[in-house]
Amino acid sequence: MSRLPEIKYLFSRLATSLQTLDPTARNEDKNHDLLISNLNKSLNLGEPRVRVLDTTLSLMCFTAPQVFDSFTEYLVKTIVTVLSSTINCKVLRIGRYEVLQIGSLISSYDCADIIEVCADVLVKLEGHGGSEEVIGDGFCNFEGTLSHLLLYAVVRVVASTSHYRRVLQLTPLIDVKSINTRGPTLSKLLRHLPKEISLKSQEVPLGLLFWYLDPLILKDDVSQILQEAIGRPFLCLNNELYERIEWRSVIICLVISPAMFIETRALLHNWFLATGLASVLEIQTELVSLVLDVISRPMWWGLSAELGSKLPFSHAYFPYNHQLLRTLAGPLSPEGFLHLLDSINMSFPLARRRSGPALNQAERKISLIDSKSIWSMVINFPDWFCYASVLLFSDIFHFKCAFGPVETDQSAAARYIAWVLNPINESLQGLLADSLKKISNSYLLEKFDPNKNSKVIFKKKLKKPKEDHQLDGCETIRIWLKDFQEMYIKYYNRIYEKPNTSNGFGIKRNVLFRRIPLGIVIGFCEHVDEEGCEVLLHYAATGTIFQSKCESTTWAINCNRKEAVEGACIVFNLTDVAERMADSIFDSEDSGVDFICQIKLRVGKYLIKCLKKLLKLIIDQDDEFVMLRDLHNRLLRWKHQGKDVFMGNKDMDDANYAMRSMLSSL
Repeated sequence: MSRLPEIKYLFSRLATSLQTLDPTARNEDKNHDLLISNLNKSLNLGEPRVRVLDTTLSLMCFTAPQVFDSFTEYLVKTIVTVLSSTINCKVLRIGRYEVLQIGSLISSYDCADIIEVCADVLVKLEGHGGSEEVIGDGFCNFEGTLSHLLLYAVVRVVASTSHYRRVLQLTPLIDVKSINTRGPTLSKLLRHLPKEISLKSQEVPLGLLFWYLDPLILKDDVSQILQEAIGRPFLCLNNELYERIEWRSVIICLVISPAMFIETRALLHNWFLATGLASVLEIQTELVSLVLDVISRPMWWGLSAELGSKLPFSHAYFPYNHQLLRTLAGPLSPEGFLHLLDSINMSFPLARRRSGPALNQAERKISLIDSKSIWSMVINFPDWFCYASVLLFSDIFHFKCAFGPVETDQSAAARYIAWVLNPINESLQGLLADSLKKISNSYLLEKFDPNKNSKVIFKKKLKKPKEDHQLDGCETIRIWLKDFQEMYIKYYNRIYEKPNTSNGFGIKRNVLFRRIPLGIVIGFCEHVDEEGCEVLLHYAATGTIFQSKCESTTWAINCNRKEAVEGACIVFNLTDVAERMADSIFDSEDSGVDFICQIKLRVGKYLIKCLKKLLKLIIDQDDEFVMLRDLHNRLLRWKHQGKDVFMGNKDMDDANYAMRSMLSSL
């Protein structure tokens, strides 16, 4: 029974039974007789009735609901068995050739009819037969539900069909009509897809089958995550992707299918190139990080040991430039950094050899930044950019770096940053690297006095920082940032001929560029006072420079919501970076905790200003409640990163209390 009419007949019979046989009807006896009679007909499949079955079931005192459920379950499992039997593997002989045919005997075009009738039945089948079973870590097993059995069987058959048909020739012909027909009908089944993923069996997850059937479904799933991440700036994306069941299901499906992970990463990379949005890069970075995490510890993610042992190696997920993965995903170190730089230096000659005379200049440039390039892989590990930003200011800095002695050449850090900001043009990379090295040297060697316009040169290395040798926070850093900004404008004009462009790639470069000075906060925060750190943080968050200490004070009063959000986010993100770097760099846990706490002490004042302003701007709306909840959760997480160095701080306690009060009242 593998022909389409017979399968449709079974579906129509099930739909009619679900509609006409109501076990809750008042006439129990009539329903009872009708149900037993229908069950008997089903068991005999059109043969003469065996009346002894009627009597036997009656004597066993089955109630109408019990018989109804049994009849429904039997018919659903019959349909599932028939659908499964249509999937086979056989050898076709065409002339003197042999072709291996794997898939469903049902044509792709006919699957549209099956989807239609199945969608109708699933609506009527809700609430009948079986129940989901929680198997741990928030995952559920829906295999016991009749609706899941039927949905999975239909989707599996549809996924096993081919868009190609053969007549008597070896070359297959694509059936365009089947492609145009199948897409719209899938949405009728998609609404029945459970948010949770079933991991108890070794079957391919339903969500993954839907992705194979229609890649737009994968695109929609990724878009939903991206849209929510953009709309919720204080969302801790790493935690949310693990704790929210439907998002974790997406991660698990990407791990099970390396091909889908490669497509998703390429999709996000293309969006990033088109928009330059930092949120897109953040989503891509988190997906890469979490997929690697699932591979390394599958049982922590709720996968069984058997399933975890079957996961492919990392090469399947990163088929291009895989040799760099161990370095990028490994600990931050001067040796690893130099290895990255060597690989980058080799990428240009390699691209030229691959391009040859057949590719023009534009195609060669695209090959340097597409989803298969080294650059696309490196930007998924942004901690190396932060590490390079620290090294940029460490080579001739006269105080000890927080990481300890650094042997990496400052020029190497400048070249790495220049390459990340402009991976296409080698000559402009050299120009930017020289400019970065020069501007960082001017900051380290000169201390400006804005009143006398004179310079004070540090001539000896200080073993221990003293108060009188601390950088004059606001004035020194403000003057240096102006030079830094002017250097950027000159460089930017050299590329685009005008400083303000709508090109998304240019916007992305601007955001990364103004975060370079955060290397001072990360590596040398104990030598920069709170006011100086505040100037650096504000520039990284908004791209503007405080002109005076008075402006810094008034900004906290007059800033808009966007600036306050960006200011708080830069503090949270900087602390997250510091925490990851501490785990990677320091040998002892205490040293890492001290490193994080030093940074928190310097950035806390700026964070409090942003929090106070945000609390004044938040109004009684649903989206504001979500943002306030995210902000409160993020603040609690931030306070306990390293140690709670703000315990007993009145401003921080007041902000925390205000958020709790507002959340309880909304």
